[in-house]
Amino acid sequence: MPLMDVGNTRIWYALKLYLPPGTRLTSVHRSAEDQLAIIEQRARKLGFQFARKPTVGDPPSWEPALQFLKRNDPGNPVAPPGKSLHQRGLAYDLVGPNLDAIKTAVEEAARDGRIRLIPGARQNPRREGVCVHVEIDGGMIDYEPFDWA
Repeated sequence: MPLMDVGNTRIWYALKLYLPPGTRLTSVHRSAEDQLAIIEQRARKLGFQFARKPTVGDPPSWEPALQFLKRNDPGNPVAPPGKSLHQRGLAYDLVGPNLDAIKTAVEEAARDGRIRLIPGARQNPRREGVCVHVEIDGGMIDYEPFDWA
């Protein structure tokens, strides 16, 4: 189970009632260091060579890799360290056998008021590579609304 707090757990319970069998939650909270590790792993897998060991406090050490990923893996976007809503615990990554069904289920949960999608987020929810990425700032369990943002 990914790193979650009480609010994330409540949202997960509200959302999972809608999700198709086999759906798994793979990421919620993610530190800037974890975000950088994702950039480093994806870039290396695609053949990027770092000039020096990337660190969060040294953006020139990882910014070229981020640009490389935008060019070479555009269907699987990754935010720079410090800019991801995962760091605030508001982004959820879902995987499973049918990503379209997962995306549809998330949209239904939002229409029913069980989760509240972050307004203004681009294509929320959206498919990103091998997951459905959704940004949520509140929800309702047992008809009791709650905020988490």
